[in-house]
Amino acid sequence: MKTLLYSDLQPEKIKGLPKTLKALEEDDFVRADVRKVDHNLYRARLNKSDRLLFSLYSYEGSTYCLVLEHIRNHAYEKSRFLSRGAEIDEEKIPTVASSEALTIEPLPYLNNNSSQFNLLDKIISFDTSQKEIYQMPAPLVIIGSAGSGKTALTLEKMKQAAGDVLYISLSSFLVQNSRNLYYAKGYENEYQEVDFLSLKEFLESLQVPAGKEVSLKDFENWFRRQKSPLRDPHKVFEEFRGVLTSSFSEAWLSRDDYRQLGVKQSIFNEEERASVYDLFERYLAWMEKEGFYDSNIVSYQYQSLAKPQYDFIVIDEVQDITNVQLYLILKTLRNAGQFLLCGDSNQIVHPNFFSWDKVKSLFFNEQKLSGGSEIIRVLQTNYRNSAVVTAIANRILKLKQARFGSIDKESNYLVQSIGGKDGTLQVLKDTDAVKRDLNAKTALSTRFAVLVMHPEQKPLASRWFKTPLVFSVQEAKGLEYDNIILFNFVQDEEKAFREIAAGIDPKQLEGDSLNYARSKDKRDKSLEVYKFYINALYVAMTRAVNNLYLIEGNLKHPLLKLLDLENFSGELTLDKQDSSLEDWQKEAHKLELQGKQDQADDIRSRILQEKPVPWPVYDREAFTKLCEQGFEGSGNKKKRILALEYAMLYHHQPTLNALQEQNFRAAFGDEGKSLSQLYRKHYMLYTLKNPGGVLRDTEKYGINHRTIFNLTPLMVAAKTGNTELVDTLIERGAEASLTGSNGLNALQMALETATVDPTYSSKKLPSIYERLQPDTMAIQAEGRLIKLDKKLMGLFLFNLMCALFYRKLGDRLPRWEGFTAQDLTTLVQELPDSVLPERRKKQTYISGILSTNEVDRDHRYNRKLFKRIRRGHYILNPNLKLRFTIKQEETWVGIYDLLQLDDLDVNYTAMLGGDQEHQKLMREFYQQRFGSRLKESVAGIKAMVESGPSVID
Repeated sequence: MKTLLYSDLQPEKIKGLPKTLKALEEDDFVRADVRKVDHNLYRARLNKSDRLLFSLYSYEGSTYCLVLEHIRNHAYEKSRFLSRGAEIDEEKIPTVASSEALTIEPLPYLNNNSSQFNLLDKIISFDTSQKEIYQMPAPLVIIGSAGSGKTALTLEKMKQAAGDVLYISLSSFLVQNSRNLYYAKGYENEYQEVDFLSLKEFLESLQVPAGKEVSLKDFENWFRRQKSPLRDPHKVFEEFRGVLTSSFSEAWLSRDDYRQLGVKQSIFNEEERASVYDLFERYLAWMEKEGFYDSNIVSYQYQSLAKPQYDFIVIDEVQDITNVQLYLILKTLRNAGQFLLCGDSNQIVHPNFFSWDKVKSLFFNEQKLSGGSEIIRVLQTNYRNSAVVTAIANRILKLKQARFGSIDKESNYLVQSIGGKDGTLQVLKDTDAVKRDLNAKTALSTRFAVLVMHPEQKPLASRWFKTPLVFSVQEAKGLEYDNIILFNFVQDEEKAFREIAAGIDPKQLEGDSLNYARSKDKRDKSLEVYKFYINALYVAMTRAVNNLYLIEGNLKHPLLKLLDLENFSGELTLDKQDSSLEDWQKEAHKLELQGKQDQADDIRSRILQEKPVPWPVYDREAFTKLCEQGFEGSGNKKKRILALEYAMLYHHQPTLNALQEQNFRAAFGDEGKSLSQLYRKHYMLYTLKNPGGVLRDTEKYGINHRTIFNLTPLMVAAKTGNTELVDTLIERGAEASLTGSNGLNALQMALETATVDPTYSSKKLPSIYERLQPDTMAIQAEGRLIKLDKKLMGLFLFNLMCALFYRKLGDRLPRWEGFTAQDLTTLVQELPDSVLPERRKKQTYISGILSTNEVDRDHRYNRKLFKRIRRGHYILNPNLKLRFTIKQEETWVGIYDLLQLDDLDVNYTAMLGGDQEHQKLMREFYQQRFGSRLKESVAGIKAMVESGPSVID
């Protein structure tokens, strides 16, 4: 068999490699001493101490050995591809005599002319065109269809860059997914610092804009209330964003400049532009009044804030980015031309008037951005869609070119499918019987989605199709499903598609290539008028990975005939397909991550049928009332017990102190024993090996429902150390970023437990920490977004300080002390190396991280995480804010609105003791940072505030 090496390997530095490879190629596994260490992971012997890790795959009937890793000195625990901290006894792992007896996994594609492969979350084998691009220097523009491997190629190309790197796209979901792909299988690159940002996050990293970004939906709601001769809100919004506000030399065009634009520079003709500009002026006034902002206008305003800070930039799905946004992004490059753009203009459904010609004009006029190189390359292979879906997508591209002429040279290509799947295409007559049949067979499957052209058409589709997976084409951008149902896509825009098909001979759509030919009439606005419809059809069809079903009221429509869809009509041939509740929980979570909250909510209400919990939930407000009732007079013993249990779970010191002051006997027990008893009483189901009862509750009440003490199931599973349950809950979509009544999330609760329970720390924390640590976290400091990646030690220390907040700071703040490097070093020594590597446990390292990220420190990589309150003593920066989504609205929450200072039970007035300098520092710090909070809640703070000059923010 043939062996291929992972591109990251350095074969010249691996002793004994040629000899071992020869044995593997000859299928002599005995000579290579091959043993199986995990699923499709084998090791071969290189020499006495080193091993070679590899996987076996098949392609076109042949077996291939893909060499992944050089393991030195039997150090399996350091492997990227084995479980973190894996312990392997070589004497006990089974030997493998030959590949013939093994079940070999197939690969959808492998370039057998290459000796190397690449790797993200799965094996990547570049074809000839991709390999050529992979080896090219920047700058580069990569153009390719959906499924062409643009993102995979882009991410692998990005690994070649050194220094500060930015990956950016409009879609926050694409950004997060790309980040996870980039770092999959434990990938690390010590020569890079990478920021993965959405466009919104990029703007916020320069300065968080005031208000809310205006969306197409916001605009459409406003547009309907306007008296204007203009009728199409999508078309008007595209003119605003793609024409009026897209210049990088002014915030928006003047009325005269707009009126004088050439015929190809605007969607509207000269006679309509006065009405457009009238509406635009009202749009500006409306945004200012209602607290909206336009990302184009902000991009122009932020040009003075954009300083050179990146050595390499990748812009994915660049067709969703406007010219002014592109200009702003590239202004942050240190050296011109060090960028990579990728996209596909055939997938434009966002209103921005994008064209490759505008991008080329930008680079021609601003050569300081690109260096003036010829930089555009096209990918024509499709690895995602089945052959039949690719064929119909190509026919749409042929129709588009025949009707409107070539848009530009860069978009003048067809696509070849090599995914290995034939797929199914069926065109069905829109009858009640057909819709009922199709609905009955697909409504309960997560593998079928229904697409319509416009959002207002979704209610009608939902009357017939009971699946929650009903999307408009703009919502569907970026999604993919095995099966797509297009519901009256052509019928509902019958006139537009009839115009698109007008005058086209089916013979014009034959052939295997597109001939470049511009439209002869420059004043013809038909492309601008109908671009959305033809692109929407293309995007909608290419969401189908395997099978495509079209329901149309008029099967004789000329467009269907041009696309040769008449040959795919007939009776529905489909078996009933259902998905489990577990699958639907996962689907709801996936859609929430993608920002498709309406569909996620629909899944929870209609499929999962989640109900409110039948028990009382003691959040902070309910807990306060509980304490009032429990402490009145002799008090209610049951309520006191509940208050004590709440206080033990959250380490709520004021309540624990109050109960002890009242000589409540149960408050004097050993914490560990008391918590064990509490878990047996309230959370017994979470401690069982088979947590079926917990999972049934999640199906009844939701994966993130609240238990009696306002904890989610994931928080309880983390606190009790049930690793398997944590795994299952996360797989089903449990949200790890949610917080309990004390502002701590599940990870921070696990860290807190580990600091007081050595057994938990050594046995439970490693696997739980790996599963719960967030990939990234967005914070705001000094009016700017800072995105922390889980690779950063700063994020670990942030989470650790949160975890220790209630247990440590209450005793320290009265002495004007915070966390020291020595304190933190002592604490982390007890943590397993799989949670925190040994090199990060050194006091000098921790001290460096604290000082580097100190809010008043001037340092290139300062994330503004910590405030030094005295020499060597740090607390979390009081000006930090964290981003949360509350009732579908994003908001920033102050760190000390999240972590409750009141719960420390500190007598702040007593802290005014000491010398004059100490008092002055104390007053200024607490007035400036916490004054407004403490004035409302801490007895005696009024005297403290009045004792010195007010410097409250």
